[in-house]
Amino acid sequence: MARSKRLRECEITTLNEVQLNSNEPSLVSQTQHTSEHDADASSNSDSDSASENEPQVQEQADHEYNDTLDIEDDQGHTRKKRGMTRAKDVWNLPNGHKIIIKCNKFGQPVKKGGGILGGWLGTLSRKGSFCSLSYNSWKKVPNTVKTELIQLTRTKFKLPMDNNVNAWILKSVSRKWKDYKCELKAKYMIEDYTEQQIVNVVPKEIVPQQWVDLVHYWFSEKSQLYSQIGRASRAKHTTPHTTGSMSFARNRHKFEKENQREPGRIEFFAITHKSKDGSYINTAASNFVNDAMVKVNANIASGSSTSIVELENDAFIGIKGKDQYGRVRGYGIGVVPTQVLGPQAYIGGVRYDDNTEEVQRLKSKIQVMEDTYESRLVGMQEEYESKLAKIHQNYESRMSGMQSQLSELTSIMLNFVRPSDILGAESRGRPST
Repeated sequence: MARSKRLRECEITTLNEVQLNSNEPSLVSQTQHTSEHDADASSNSDSDSASENEPQVQEQADHEYNDTLDIEDDQGHTRKKRGMTRAKDVWNLPNGHKIIIKCNKFGQPVKKGGGILGGWLGTLSRKGSFCSLSYNSWKKVPNTVKTELIQLTRTKFKLPMDNNVNAWILKSVSRKWKDYKCELKAKYMIEDYTEQQIVNVVPKEIVPQQWVDLVHYWFSEKSQLYSQIGRASRAKHTTPHTTGSMSFARNRHKFEKENQREPGRIEFFAITHKSKDGSYINTAASNFVNDAMVKVNANIASGSSTSIVELENDAFIGIKGKDQYGRVRGYGIGVVPTQVLGPQAYIGGVRYDDNTEEVQRLKSKIQVMEDTYESRLVGMQEEYESKLAKIHQNYESRMSGMQSQLSELTSIMLNFVRPSDILGAESRGRPST
């Protein structure tokens, strides 16, 4: 089981020195001297479930990334930075400078910036001034605090203005916050120790009252019940991934860049469950891939018209079971089943190979639809022009008729007026001499 390493003592600058924008509330007003653990970056905990005593493999705050990082200054100018960048260094960015983050279609951060963001959120989740340990559940954390976390994150990182991205930030912090509490319990919850004995040993990086609240919750019946459920669930997970500190989202992005296509679900499982020498992490992972591909190949051999994407999804779910509500195994934080198993996935599975019969059929269907639309559009245009011409014709006819009627009416009125009346009116209108 991978555990986070303890970082050396370091000075962390709080938001008071960062100076948030005027429309964003300040979260902290002092500098904290704290012994920090490596942060958890975008979570790789895409396994079936996790017990409290076994946190998932996360990205580390001190992880070194050697590809290019784009940073934008307060004037909107972008510069590229190479070499080692640590998530802790984000706290010391000059005022107004932001790290540019690229996201995939699910709103998940990718590339080097995604790793830095994930690691920095890990440091954030370990600070009691931001994420208090007094709350038993992330659902009980006030919405005002969650909003401030998003605002703070956006002062350090330039992210797409997308609700999916905001949701990913909160889900990521939530996962890392839970895993941090799990690490604390694994380290300090010593068997046969009383609650008071554990409360007396306050870690120096934790607010004392928060430590009291956390330990008290550990000894509650509710917490112990959840621990038993978590351990039982973790025992069923027999195929741990081998992606290390790199999130599934970033692994997928890397695969797509190298292969110019999305990986199949079973294909990606095989990639993320192999060791460096190319062998599977264990027999269970190897057997799963073999059994799943037997099902896929059998369906293909039977002449199934279903796409490969759907066949792999069906085989995966048929063996592993349905995905839990609000998550899809193998995709990471923030992805829901409708995004993977819906029409988007089907289109994504066939768009790269223009020679398949299915693609040709779809192209023909689209062409027919386009031709039908164009012909209907031309017909509507002609009908509109015809109606417009009739309106003009009717208007001219009516105007001509009205002018004729007006002339007739004028002629009739003149017949009833005597010439003497006209002359008299003219004489009355002349000025006297």
